[in-house]
This record gives sequence, structure tokens and C-alpha cells, in this order.
Amino acid sequence: MKLRYSEAFYSVQGEGRWVGVPSLFLRVFGCNFECAGFGQERGNLIPVEEMPYNTDEKADPNNELAYKSIEELPVTPIGCDSSASWSKKYKHLQLTKTPEEVFEHLVSLLPNGTFEGRHGEDIHLVITGGEPLLGWQRVWPSLLSMCKERGLKNVTFETNGSKDVTPELINYFNSPEGESIHVTWSTSPKLSLSGEKLEDTLKPECLVSMNQVLNSYLYNKFVVRDMLDFDEVDMFVQAYKDARVIVDAVYCMPEGATFEQQTLTEKDVAEACMQTGYKFSPRLHINLFGNAWGT
Repeated sequence: MKLRYSEAFYSVQGEGRWVGVPSLFLRVFGCNFECAGFGQERGNLIPVEEMPYNTDEKADPNNELAYKSIEELPVTPIGCDSSASWSKKYKHLQLTKTPEEVFEHLVSLLPNGTFEGRHGEDIHLVITGGEPLLGWQRVWPSLLSMCKERGLKNVTFETNGSKDVTPELINYFNSPEGESIHVTWSTSPKLSLSGEKLEDTLKPECLVSMNQVLNSYLYNKFVVRDMLDFDEVDMFVQAYKDARVIVDAVYCMPEGATFEQQTLTEKDVAEACMQTGYKFSPRLHINLFGNAWGT
């Protein structure tokens, strides 16, 4: 099976548990959500056909000014900030490679061709998207085993928390072959702010499947704008408790695909976290790199 992915790049983790850790990112293609609501007025979303990923003329490969690579794409201020990792408009810009070819691509981006840092600190692998727990799960055991041979010790899956982990992937991580790789489940369940329906995004049973990976770490990371969103966070957290999901931490992160948007909400979100007791997560990569592709 070949993997279709948007990009691979070396940077620092900007969100959640491992903020600041040098990490190698692999962004897969495909997602079950669109998250058109981000950056828009609640209850007054523009029509889907008018979203940036549907009106971008340079997304047409027949246009003489068409994008030649993902890195050329602008940051979109509304909707999903990584829409090119799932929109069919950008499918022609994706890479399609075997696990062996993906491994060679990843290794070529590491400073010394290994996941081991200069002084023994380990470089993490972050599998993001899109949604990495779609059909691509069949690829992960072979790819991760190759990465383990180059010193991989930590992998993070950045998932929207609405897809089960397959029994095959669970068995891999619980086997002698995969148990030495520490798994972090960075789950980002989508609140109504995203424009998605809560009955589609609140799936406790999917997080239960993640808990079946022994010695893994699971945290929630909610994108929020104001106190209305914190009420929904409370509802999600309670639903996970009721389903006996083991959640190791809950983070709230300010909405905003650009530095300017983020500065409008981050102070209020931080103060709300102080009131509620949830952890505050920055979006460090936006401060450092402006959320550009490849960062």
C-alpha cells in the first residue's frame, strides 16, 4: 500500500504536551471533517462553495499561475488552516509513495539521519493531517519499524478523535516490535465552533480504543474562542469520563490561523484556563513561522 501525503518537514512542536521539542512532521492527505467554522461568525458561515479552498483559481493545475508545491500555498484565515491536506482541489500537489520511500524522505530531513539528538535527546515523529487514523493506519507498523531502526522512541498522532484505532495497530504497539515506541494521542475533538456537528465529533468509543495501547499518553486539545466554547469543553470532558476514557490532560488552545487572529483571543483563553483549571496550549509555530506550510 502506498501513502498519500501533503508534506514532511522538520520543525519544533508548537502545541500541547511536547511544545518546543524538535520534531519531524508527516502530514497525511484526507480528512472526514472540513471545519469551515473556524475564523467565522457563529451561525453565519459563508457557503461552502465560497470557502477559500473552493475559490482559489491557482489550485487549478491548468492555470499557468498554478501552485507547483504545497509550500507555495497561502495561510487561509477562515476554515481549516490545512485544507490542502484534504481538499480534492489540491490532490495533484500530494505525494504518493511506498512506506520505504516515505522513510527515505523522512530520514533525509533529519539533521544526522537519525532520531537521536546531538546530546542524547530524542527527536519525535508527529503524524498529522488531515486525519492520520483513516485507512492509512495499515501503513504505520512498517513505517514505524523502519524509523525505530534509526532511533525513534516517540510518536505523536494528531487526530480529531472521531476514528477508532484498528486492532492491527493496537496489536503492533503492544507487541515486542512496537512496544518500545512511546505513543502520544493528541486528540483535538471539534467543538461547534468548527462548524461540525457534535454528534459527529464527540466519539468517546474512539478514545477508548486509543487507551488500549499500553503505556500510551492521551490528551485533549480543544480550539476555543470564548467562554461559550469552555461550556462545550466541559461537556466533552464529562462524556469522556462517563465512558471511562483515561485522559491524561486537557488543553485549550486559542483559535486563529494567523498571528493577528491568535493575538485577539489568546489572553482571554489563558485567563479562562486559569478559571477552569484546564491547561493552556500556545500555538508556538504561528509565533515563530506564521503558520506557513512546511513549518
